[in-house]
Amino acid sequence: MATQVTTGMFVNKASTPFFVPLSQKVDIFKLYNLTMSGVKAGLIPGALTSNRIVEASFNSRYMTNGTAKITQNGTVSGILAPSQNGYAAINGITIFSADNQPIYPVVAVASFAPGTTTVWTTGASHNLQVGDTVKVYSLVSAPQFSSLLMTVTAVGSSTTFTTLLDSTGATTSVGSMQKVGNYLLPTKSLYYPQNRVIAKITNANPMVVTTLVQQDYHVGDVVTFSFPTAFGIPELTNSISGLPFEATIIAVNNAVGTQTVTLAIDSTAFGVFATNGNATVTNPGHWLLSPGYPFSFPIMVPQGEGNINNFQLFNVTPEPLPYGNQNVLSFARQNQASNGVLIGAGNGTNSATIGGIIGPTVDFWAWEATTALQSFPSQLS
Repeated sequence: MATQVTTGMFVNKASTPFFVPLSQKVDIFKLYNLTMSGVKAGLIPGALTSNRIVEASFNSRYMTNGTAKITQNGTVSGILAPSQNGYAAINGITIFSADNQPIYPVVAVASFAPGTTTVWTTGASHNLQVGDTVKVYSLVSAPQFSSLLMTVTAVGSSTTFTTLLDSTGATTSVGSMQKVGNYLLPTKSLYYPQNRVIAKITNANPMVVTTLVQQDYHVGDVVTFSFPTAFGIPELTNSISGLPFEATIIAVNNAVGTQTVTLAIDSTAFGVFATNGNATVTNPGHWLLSPGYPFSFPIMVPQGEGNINNFQLFNVTPEPLPYGNQNVLSFARQNQASNGVLIGAGNGTNSATIGGIIGPTVDFWAWEATTALQSFPSQLS
């Protein structure tokens, strides 16, 4: 049997999933936390630690994505720790293929707590982690949120999570939720930057737009807006000039929980987000309430022509240099697909509620990926 072994290493961010891009089919993936094993590597001192996952493996032929066979340290005594072999049922290892993306189970929404951010409560364990993308739908008392995609910005427990949706004034509701991806993974739209639903807009100079999920936009990109009347801000629509309103991106912050782009626009005198003056739907600055439903979503749309409008006013020089009316979406037809391995995060143990391979410390990891060019069929009896 011929095999191919690929190796590598990385340093994680605390309690943050990590994506290893790999082009080949991965049959077996093995992972070693050298730091927590007491080994100095990558200039990080070894720190042999009790009750932390130090080895993990995944076989794509018979294991379920998001799990792992693990070795966890027991109680450290001196320079040694006993090994505890076991299984991580959540936030383990996922083999990801862009052309065959996983379908995650539907989980019931039991309620949500309205506020400037929204805390969702599920009827069963959601198995989510910070950075996951979720879709909520069939919300009986809050139909205005149905079909929204949102990034999970915090996980409170096995049945609660938070998103950036400003649901102030809304009525809590039952419904359904489904994980649809993670911010580290390629989007399902593999060729074009995606439209992004807007969570809020500042009346400021420059204008800052917050989106419900991360965007794949860059400094120098030009965007336009699809803005329904119910959400106000007529200045961002074509109702005044008859022409699309274009704005150039001068800064991007895609950190989970921030998710903003800054635009070379002075919006100080613009209308307020999410209000059109109608008392039955007005909820200034927050997402509209259910009396205004149905409506289309406020969307930021990538535009295919660059310019250098207002760059000098903000002392910004984009990289690469200003595009000057060139097609800045020339990359859009390049296949952005990427296969690889997503390593889950939590508290660094196999806890059934808050566990995950990557824990709260910054560690040095080594990995091995094995591709079997020939394999024997399963012999089960």
